[in-house]
Amino acid sequence: MKKKKVKKKSIVVLIIIILIIIVEIVNPIKLYNKYQLKNLNYQEASIENILKNNFKKEVMDLKYNKTLDIVFSSKDFNSKNFDVYKNIEYIELNDFTKNINKLIEKGYKAEEINYILKSATNESLKAFLEKDYQENVSKFLEYDFSILSNLDRYIKYQDEHNIDKELVVIYVNIGLDSNYYTNTNKVESFSFDMLVNKYNELDKDYVPESLVDVPSDYGKDQKLNETVLKAFIKMSEDCKASTGNKILVRSGYRSYETQENTYNSYLKTYGKNYAENYVAHPGFSEHQTGLAIDIKAESNEVFAKSKESKWVYENAYKYGFILRYKKEYEDITGINYESWHFRYVGEEIAKYIYEKDITYEEYYIRFLNKK
Repeated sequence: MKKKKVKKKSIVVLIIIILIIIVEIVNPIKLYNKYQLKNLNYQEASIENILKNNFKKEVMDLKYNKTLDIVFSSKDFNSKNFDVYKNIEYIELNDFTKNINKLIEKGYKAEEINYILKSATNESLKAFLEKDYQENVSKFLEYDFSILSNLDRYIKYQDEHNIDKELVVIYVNIGLDSNYYTNTNKVESFSFDMLVNKYNELDKDYVPESLVDVPSDYGKDQKLNETVLKAFIKMSEDCKASTGNKILVRSGYRSYETQENTYNSYLKTYGKNYAENYVAHPGFSEHQTGLAIDIKAESNEVFAKSKESKWVYENAYKYGFILRYKKEYEDITGINYESWHFRYVGEEIAKYIYEKDITYEEYYIRFLNKK
């Protein structure tokens, strides 16, 4: 009888031990916590670290946070930096967590880190991390179009010009802190919003897409991009309906060689100063894109004084064209006022530029420029 009691007691103890082991292994509370975090779309590796470091409550309060998901799954996670991590916007960059840790060590706050990351590339961030704390981060990198690698240039440009910091960022990004035709960028692919100017050049053998002949009743011996030509013909016909006269293509697409001949001709006839102000160097002309048109009036009047021009200035944006080189923006475009030179950018962009009265350079920097 005694043996049976001992045996029964042993079995009970064994069962209790087994149950403890099962509970420890299965751990319904842990399973529930995992379920909650998984339901918020956190990765398995992140969930393990969140629970291990007792951040479940804080994470649940924040709902899903891409940055936290990345840092908690990283071997570089540092629990001391949690309060900064949770306020960082995720940017797809190499060594994301490690670099945040380095920025924190240098004394940057969450807001500053966000500015740095959004304006960075992998290369520029690597170079930036070699520097000591930079106090001008919030001043110049707060704009969506700021570029981290340009920070030193922003500082220098404002010291020299003392203008609004937003304009500093725009002008430096355009390239206005450098001489024309220096520190240039290669434009390699065709697009209706491409920027070609004294800082952005085309290769010698570049030929734009879909070049077609301009019908002789709209311009003699000229070519344009097909989409641009259709828009121009519609604009020309509407101009005629309103003013009695069409507008014509005086000059459309020019090859690199043609632009070279044009520049050299102006150089020989009018001198270097005139040529530099009115004619782009070969490779730097919008005419090589097939998107630019020098317009003339069918009435044969000087274009700026013709009734056709008044109509065009007021309506060109409706067809996707902008007056490219205005007098008041010569310092930005680098080209003297040309009343006849229009550029196709598409209706949406043209409308914005017309209504805001800005240059295409400024629009491009704000919305289209890549780091």
